Amino acid sequence: MSDEILTMLGVGATLLASGGTFALFIFRLFARLEDKVDSLTRDHQSLARELSEFRGEMRGRLGDLRVGSGAG
Repeated sequence: MSDEILTMLGVGATLLASGGTFALFIFRLFARLEDKVDSLTRDHQSLARELSEFRGEMRGRLGDLRVGSGAG
């Protein structure tokens, strides 16, 4: 084979290898982003649950107050 053909084959192999590396990098990036989104979703659900419990507690306490009891 001529040197030009070997050079072109080498360049082609390098491009294929770097393309695979890039694809692997993108795959890992999206996997990490998906994990982060899942974590944020769990945090949001936990905070929403805590807020709901707090809201219910406040409603209960306000419902216990009597009109004219001197509170407030």
